[in-house]
Amino acid sequence: MDETHDATPAADDAAPVRERGAPCLWFTRLPLRELLEEIRARHFAWLPGPLRVQFAEQERLAECDPGRPLLVSFHAVLNHAETPVELFGALAKRVIWPHAAAQRRGKRAMPLPFAAICPEEGFADAWIDLFLGACVRRATLEEEPIVRRGWQRHWLESRPLPPALKLRRGEADAQLRELLKE
Repeated sequence: MDETHDATPAADDAAPVRERGAPCLWFTRLPLRELLEEIRARHFAWLPGPLRVQFAEQERLAECDPGRPLLVSFHAVLNHAETPVELFGALAKRVIWPHAAAQRRGKRAMPLPFAAICPEEGFADAWIDLFLGACVRRATLEEEPIVRRGWQRHWLESRPLPPALKLRRGEADAQLRELLKE
């Protein structure tokens, strides 16, 4: 993605958008509030913070509601102890990006292209395809996945990483550590 790419898909007038459900209890032990605040402070410092975060039943894996501060909602299918932090980071960056770019419009371009701030995106997409492929759909790789009905059957499944995905995770982690040195 580059600075002109909008990470959110175009609205389809024929497809009704499902309402977001009520927030859910958290089953992950990850410090998501701290993760999102670190992402905001490091990459989108001009956005007011701290960001709010919740899990909810919704149409997409991640959604961002404008406001002060922004609210990032993750789909309840991700509310699992084995969902990796890199996935949450990539999804958060993808949904925050358009809001951050809109606030910079007219001032300056985004400081870095999306790929430079999200080296974990490849790992995240591979993880989604492997563990959630049966309960999500997307027309193109550029489109955020839409969660299908019946996702609950996949929610409790174990999510151990196969060796190839462990390697991709290691590569993404190394790139993230390099990014954090700057």
